[in-house]
Amino acid sequence: MSSITLKNITQLSRPIMAIGFSIGLILSLSVLSGDNSGRVNLLYLLIVFLVIPLVGAALSIVSLLGEKGVNAARLCSLMPLWTKSQKDYLHKIRQHHIDKEWFFLQSQAAALAYSAASLLVFLVLLLTTDINFVWRSTLLDAEQLKPLLTLIAIPWFFWDTAQPSIELLRATQDSRLTQAYSDVSGFGQWWAFVLATQLTYSFMLRGLLLAVAKVWLRKLTKNDVEQRLARQRIQSPNNHSPVYPLAPIKHELPIHYALNNWAGLNEKELSQLALQPSQVLHSTPLETQQFDGVQLLLVKAWEPPMGELQDYMLQGRGLLFAINYKNDQLIAPETKHLEEWQRFIEQVPNWCIYLPTQWTTQDA
Repeated sequence: MSSITLKNITQLSRPIMAIGFSIGLILSLSVLSGDNSGRVNLLYLLIVFLVIPLVGAALSIVSLLGEKGVNAARLCSLMPLWTKSQKDYLHKIRQHHIDKEWFFLQSQAAALAYSAASLLVFLVLLLTTDINFVWRSTLLDAEQLKPLLTLIAIPWFFWDTAQPSIELLRATQDSRLTQAYSDVSGFGQWWAFVLATQLTYSFMLRGLLLAVAKVWLRKLTKNDVEQRLARQRIQSPNNHSPVYPLAPIKHELPIHYALNNWAGLNEKELSQLALQPSQVLHSTPLETQQFDGVQLLLVKAWEPPMGELQDYMLQGRGLLFAINYKNDQLIAPETKHLEEWQRFIEQVPNWCIYLPTQWTTQDA
């Protein structure tokens, strides 16, 4: 499962988010354009900015609990618009049985793109036109609609301007037969309520679900290298510990190389290594910068190799430099840690271990 990590998330996120953004753009423009007189139906806005986001969130949660996990992102993946590499990535996700969680995360990203498009259209029209908000209903009157809108507005109780009032409801109730109004000053006052609805039930809700999905998916993928090694030990004959090949150790650096401070060492710590790189990369486990040349990749010796690191290394080449600490000094890694990194590097082509000649490995 080493090739399935959060680092790969944008491989399919962008087209799925583009679909969500396009849907939000089309629906928002349609509703906010209003009728022939420029009047925008508040109840239609609630469908686009409240009902659709809430129903979508509920369906994505239910799909996560179900057997197949059918949601908007999975449906998007069935469209004939993916490249071969993207289809291969989807296949890997299904092979490793994390497709439900991955598509759940993508659904939240698509919903946020939908909300971004809706909010963008709404703000642009607020700035460039005078939106007249009205509402129409054959079955409901202002007194019946007021409790529902008050319930919706509970999360922003502190924002007085965005709270619905019975007076505003009565003043903005519209009839198709009415063409003249004595006072239109209240028709624009719904903007704060509509904006608060978007921010709360679209951005905040889906943002929370997206954060939860990322944490969940990270837990499923971060220990894939360790899990694979554990399975190999269990499957080895006679329950003897298998002998894994160890990658060779080099004691010299090339003339030209880029320093990749994956370990996050500070300037004082880096100065102890007396390195002279041709370039310094700014890659971290959360944000990677791809580089075609030779790298010297700094890692913390005691931390186990992770799938995210392996994914990054498979796209480059160079030397891995495992660092250990003792009394605020950088020293050689312990033998057990160095051998673990040698086993790891043996599985990654175009990489080897670097250890300065003045360092000797010893157990603490």
